[in-house]
Amino acid sequence: MRESRTGVALAVTALVYLTAGAAEAEPIPQQADQQGATLSQRVDELEAALALLRSEYDERLATIEAQIAELRAADPDTIPDLSGAAEEAAADVAEEAMTDEERAELERELAQLLGEAGTDAAGGGEQDPDQSGARRFQSQTRNLNDLNPEISVTGDVSAIFADRAGDPEVNRFRFNEFEVAFQAPLDPYSGAKFFVVQEEGEFKLEEGFIDYNTLPAGLGVKAGQMRLDWGKLNRWHQHSLPQADRPAALLAIWGEEGLTGLGTSVSWMPPAFLGDYNEVIVQVANDDNDVSFSGRGFDQPVFLIHETNYFDISDASYVEVGLSAATGTNDFEGEFRTQVFGTDWNFNWAPPATALYRGFELRGEFLWQRRETELGVFNSVGTYTYGVYRLNRRSLIGLRGDYTQLPEAPGESLWGASPYFEWWQSEWARFRFQYTYGSRQLEVPEPEHRFYIQLTWGIGPHKHEKY
Repeated sequence: MRESRTGVALAVTALVYLTAGAAEAEPIPQQADQQGATLSQRVDELEAALALLRSEYDERLATIEAQIAELRAADPDTIPDLSGAAEEAAADVAEEAMTDEERAELERELAQLLGEAGTDAAGGGEQDPDQSGARRFQSQTRNLNDLNPEISVTGDVSAIFADRAGDPEVNRFRFNEFEVAFQAPLDPYSGAKFFVVQEEGEFKLEEGFIDYNTLPAGLGVKAGQMRLDWGKLNRWHQHSLPQADRPAALLAIWGEEGLTGLGTSVSWMPPAFLGDYNEVIVQVANDDNDVSFSGRGFDQPVFLIHETNYFDISDASYVEVGLSAATGTNDFEGEFRTQVFGTDWNFNWAPPATALYRGFELRGEFLWQRRETELGVFNSVGTYTYGVYRLNRRSLIGLRGDYTQLPEAPGESLWGASPYFEWWQSEWARFRFQYTYGSRQLEVPEPEHRFYIQLTWGIGPHKHEKY
């Protein structure tokens, strides 16, 4: 009988402890003391803690009740009325578990979490210390830091040496590009990007657009000044190019500035129909290119379509194949048109276990231009291919081959080869050494040997983005 009474006492003590613990919910002030947590995170943590406490309490209470019932069935007369003692014990435990100051702090935190401090939580509150000296945090949908855009700066400097004199572009140091990038989400549905570059002492807006990338049905919309989605490298900014200069085919057909324009772009990711991923991009922009088109602006817009197909080959490799087409007028009267068609490809191999130290990429494009003139129709083609192999985490070697016919000089063509070595001091700074042989220059019909020593660096969250 004495053992039965001892068991009852132990059971009642455990019940009192659990009851007091459930009533006071000690994990709540512990979670509320986590400074810096957002309102939504703290609500989630509170709900999780209550659910866990409720589950443990129900399980242990059921065990204790079963023990009490077993004892009552064994000897009912020996079970005293313990309700008063239980209430007194619960009050003692609650008093020991939490001071008045802690209870007041808990009540304030609960009021905030339940919305009774809604005005502060909506964005008007500030971080003030309470009477105990601890800081209290209120949620703000857009605080001052959120309103500031992400700012990045990149620099690109080269020393260019050539075997001919008199060209102001060679045998000197050259600041290829200085770029300042501003990027920020506007809201959950859109973001904005602006890229201001300094070239040859002049500042200009290279790109500046708003991007709606969360539209339904796999749609996306951009509007503003853009580098158009022709192939791959046309989108890349100067500092992020895989070589020190752009391929000869792109220079011959699009010029130094590439294919750019102020306009709009609509992208669509349909269900996969060729490969594992597909994307279709349609763009309409002002005609700012005076190499293949007239350069007149929106009086004669440029229309472009680009389609991408992606294929997974293995865990370590994939292939991308793209198709592009662009058309626009090439004279001020709008009587003659130029059509450019192209395909681009990219094979990438990077073993998952050693992707930082080993890898290989093979990329290239083929372009065909059909140009109408008063003298008839002239066709020209151009292509480039380069391969780059990663030696280790910081070093790469590559080789690019070029061939292009010259649209503005029918019957003329050039070819070239460019081996190069690239070394990353860190993710912020890159050195590149490149030799280029060209069978002739775009302006001068004679071969040339060039040697580049290039340094690029980046500051900010977007250092060497391709675009």
